[in-house]
Amino acid sequence: MTQNPRPILKVIAQADAVLLGIGRGFSWMCSFCLLAMLVMTAATIVLRPFGLSFYWMFPWVMVLFVWLSFFGFYPAMIFNRDIRIDFIARLFGDQGMFVTRIVGQVVCLFVLYWLLLELPAIVARQSGTIDGATLPWDGEAHRRILSLPLLLSCICIAAALLVDIAKTVVGLPERGADQLPGEVGDA
Repeated sequence: MTQNPRPILKVIAQADAVLLGIGRGFSWMCSFCLLAMLVMTAATIVLRPFGLSFYWMFPWVMVLFVWLSFFGFYPAMIFNRDIRIDFIARLFGDQGMFVTRIVGQVVCLFVLYWLLLELPAIVARQSGTIDGATLPWDGEAHRRILSLPLLLSCICIAAALLVDIAKTVVGLPERGADQLPGEVGDA
């Protein structure tokens, strides 16, 4: 009994589209973090000659820098802005591209597996607060908030890798660096 492959292609394309949308959201988060960092740093520089200084700005700039980095992992991967060695694989033709696609996804999933496996221990070691990162409702931000964007990026990257493996299984092309962000193979 043969099933019509069209429904699975539609599900895979929809999952890919959702993951691209999440990537755009993460890109917006990166832009927000960068803008907030720039505004706070500019305010510190501009206000200093007037004898005004806010102790909480520098710690929050550091928090935003960490968030910017961690939120940026997923968009770099999903929009193919990561480091790629396609030029070597292309020397071996379609088989080289296929092998590097599979090997790359498996290696990335293995690294993510170990990172996610270690994440609870990493978070457990993040005790206390971030000195000076004051909150509007009193107190200081807890150190554990630094890891949240990393966890979200890892989960999204793992989902994107699994979707790409599904695309490989059903014969859909990989989203290449020569395609525009948001383009999906002909599904």
